[in-house]
Amino acid sequence: MRAGVSAVIRTCRECREDTAEPIPVGLEPTVSCGGRVLYLCPPCRADLGVVPLSQHPEGTLGQVLYEEGTP
Repeated sequence: MRAGVSAVIRTCRECREDTAEPIPVGLEPTVSCGGRVLYLCPPCRADLGVVPLSQHPEGTLGQVLYEEGTP
């Protein structure tokens, strides 16, 4: 980490542990503000085969997507 930059800590949606390496994987609709970002820690993201939000195809609405071949 660069000097003077603090890590952003988020809670993994799957294991509920705090992680300094949160991966945004989708948007959860909410009534008041349009949506909340869902985060997974790297191990949970890999275990579940979830596609990071930054790799979603253009035009998706933020629903959680799974890698091809994931049950």
